Amino acid sequence: MDLKQRKLSKSEWDSIEIPVSKSETEILQLIVSGFSNIHIKINKTDSIFTYLKIEYNSQIEDFLYVKFFADKIKTLIQSNNINFIKFEAEKRSNKTDDTEKIYYINISSIVRLKSGDQIRLARIDEADSLNYSNIYDFILYNHLEQMIQLKSTNNKQWIYYYYTLNNLIKNNVDKVIRYLKEIIEICLINFETDIDLLHIVANSVNFIEKNVNLLKYSDLTLYDHQKEIYTAVRSSKPKLILYIAPTGTGKTLTPLGLSENYKIIFVCAARHVGLALARSAISIGKKIAFAFGCSAAEDVRLHYFAAKEYTKDKRSGQIRKVDNTVGHKVEIMICDVRSYIASMYYMLSFNLAENIITYWDEPTITMDYENHDLHQIIKKNWKENIIPNVVLSSATLPKMHELTQTIADFQEKFPRAIVTNILSNDCRKTIPIINNNGYVVMPHYLDEDYNKILNIVLNCEENLTLLRYFDLKEASDFILFIEANEYCKSAAKFNRNFASVEDINMKSIKLYYLKLLKNIIPEHWTTIYNHFKIARTKRIKFNNTVDNKGNVIENKKNVHKDNLGEPISKTNSIQLPIVHDTDPPNSCGVYVTTKDAYTLTDGPTIFLADDLQKIAKFCIQQANIPSVVMKDIMDKIEFNNQINIRIAKVEKELELAEEQLTSKLMGSSSDGSKEAKKLKGNKSDKSASKIANKIIDKTDDRSIVKMKEEVEVLKSMIKNATLDDMFIPNRLAHLNKWAQKLNTNNAFTSNIEEDNIVSIMLLDDVDDSWKILLLLGIGVFTEHKSQAYTEIMKKLADQQRLYLIIADSDYIYGTNYQFCHGYLSKDLGLTQEKIIQALGRIGRNNIQQEYSARFRDDIQIATLFTRFASEDKVEVINMNQLFNCKNVKWNGIEYIELPEESLDIKDVL
Repeated sequence: MDLKQRKLSKSEWDSIEIPVSKSETEILQLIVSGFSNIHIKINKTDSIFTYLKIEYNSQIEDFLYVKFFADKIKTLIQSNNINFIKFEAEKRSNKTDDTEKIYYINISSIVRLKSGDQIRLARIDEADSLNYSNIYDFILYNHLEQMIQLKSTNNKQWIYYYYTLNNLIKNNVDKVIRYLKEIIEICLINFETDIDLLHIVANSVNFIEKNVNLLKYSDLTLYDHQKEIYTAVRSSKPKLILYIAPTGTGKTLTPLGLSENYKIIFVCAARHVGLALARSAISIGKKIAFAFGCSAAEDVRLHYFAAKEYTKDKRSGQIRKVDNTVGHKVEIMICDVRSYIASMYYMLSFNLAENIITYWDEPTITMDYENHDLHQIIKKNWKENIIPNVVLSSATLPKMHELTQTIADFQEKFPRAIVTNILSNDCRKTIPIINNNGYVVMPHYLDEDYNKILNIVLNCEENLTLLRYFDLKEASDFILFIEANEYCKSAAKFNRNFASVEDINMKSIKLYYLKLLKNIIPEHWTTIYNHFKIARTKRIKFNNTVDNKGNVIENKKNVHKDNLGEPISKTNSIQLPIVHDTDPPNSCGVYVTTKDAYTLTDGPTIFLADDLQKIAKFCIQQANIPSVVMKDIMDKIEFNNQINIRIAKVEKELELAEEQLTSKLMGSSSDGSKEAKKLKGNKSDKSASKIANKIIDKTDDRSIVKMKEEVEVLKSMIKNATLDDMFIPNRLAHLNKWAQKLNTNNAFTSNIEEDNIVSIMLLDDVDDSWKILLLLGIGVFTEHKSQAYTEIMKKLADQQRLYLIIADSDYIYGTNYQFCHGYLSKDLGLTQEKIIQALGRIGRNNIQQEYSARFRDDIQIATLFTRFASEDKVEVINMNQLFNCKNVKWNGIEYIELPEESLDIKDVL
């Protein structure tokens, strides 16, 4: 993670101008609109009306129902003996006979339309003109048809369609034909008594987790935590908001909505988070400013949207120079930790303090360190802050009862201040934790001592974000076993906790799993524990089809011969080439460049470690690239390195020559050329420099021209080092070698263009091993000197072109890239909060795919599920000490106030 408090580079400025996708823009607009209407619901799915782009009227609705559904539904109802719906011609209107619980339907088979409506509907005279698969009315009907037909044959799969319909019918799709909705609703009501709720739980993976229709057609709404914070900020009193919600649920985008009524100062230690917010803000026209590496308000830089005073280019009409000191229009100021005070005073120059919110993103960054360069800056920021509205936002922010010193200090500084604790958990996805033997980890596997299990449950209840990492199938299997054997207390019985289909969803199942675990009859726990330990199966299995070299493993086969009734005798064995599997214990899934690559599906993987070089070398070593191929690559890289040295030398000479020419053009009084006069007449040094650069680009100075030509020739000599697909993880040839007999349908591979490879080969400040890794589709993210390498990796990661990213543990905060799988290396010494942050990098996209969080060390799993006291959490202690105006210290027993220490401003900044 880049914690350097420095100004934005040109490439970073350019990156924020790239618009987000149309679907992302819709979500951003929802977040903004949601500030005024927290109950907002948006659904872009087409009904017949919206697909045809026609205005609604009841006659057209009757016509569409008759044309597309009337006959089908009548046949469906009658042929499957549905007796609670009747079609009777003598009835004049649709109504329900409450005495008989019968729903009568009568719509004339002939619907007369006005001439204007006939013209509008002329395009659907041919039924095939409609895209049935994407129109909501037809989606609903197809589910209704499947439900009724399967139920009539006593096929329990009908409950799947019932459950899906029960959710789909509630979605906010505009102008769905009401007769169709009414028929579905009456069927749902009448079939409800036949539903086996336990069957839904037993099949919850298919019914809920892998039911693509539930997510695909669901309404776009605000998260509950966004609704809460939008409500909380409306108070006119000073306010401290502790904003705790899982990663990937829109916390860092919430300021876009808050900026509808407040000016926002967004503080981020991780600059890539601020840049991601900036890109989103610009995409929807928000006016932003930046303060990175600033020591004074004069260093603030405005985006063009926020500029009030500026000069324009006379020819192009584009903004040339912005007056950054005029920030009246700024809605969101994005700054790093170092620049907060400068940003605060800048915003106060144009706004009242009570109209500003300081939104501090991930304030827990560096809190796991006993000492860090940022600590004194954080202390200074809190002490000098005069903004009365503060949001502290993090997935792992200490709870209200843990921040007693910080809260008391804030309320003393801002009398009448309200402290709000927003604690949210999201459970729309399942991201199973898998240990280094390939087994899914769940609380009921963790200890045979039931008292320890109760402590684990208590920790999970206090950190409900962990629900996300409960495997739904494992939770359901546990529920079924306990229910079948009556091993729980009566209050936790299934039928006392689930009364209807409405009660069953992914979150409720996982919460019930916790409740059940807490209410086991203690004397049964040993039986339960042993049962699941024995029945446990691996989620990720050892790839025993090949050895670590890629040789196919075949077992000995004894060939027996039945000699026409004679006794069967053992003949000599026919032995195929045998290579024994050499997988050491605790190594399941670790061979990410060879035999285990196929298990990394759907999207990129992140591998978090402290010793990146060790992981890099392991990946290269295990790739089994033949020595002759490796030598060829290394020779090309070494050749390229020598070319890079020559390029650097020539470019340095070229730069010196250009500086001398610029100096001559700008300083010569005897030069009567138009170019020199133009330079002398320009009052702006910056503009003069631009003009000088244009002149140099067109210069006919032979030495400069020759050096430029030499640089181009040298660049053209760079050798393109490439690998055969056999060595690139999850390419077809690679899969044929390493996983030929296994399911590789969703295996994910890299897609790196040649230009990117050449660009990396041109870098002289990147380790050779990293260049080889790129050929394998692997990037390395850490704090290093090559900014060019970092920018290329960011771009590839954002476009999901990398197969794997190796990163250090500080990189985890606020990473917005989409990962489907993640590894936590053995060498990581992480706190519980930081492990949760690491897990939050996985499954950030909007669909349910195959996810996994793979731990290489069981100690980390134990840390994750252990309940720690507040005084044992370094993050809690540091926050109480640093987010405090007083010199408060923890002495091991309590917080005590010490005399103020004198701080040298040079030490702070």
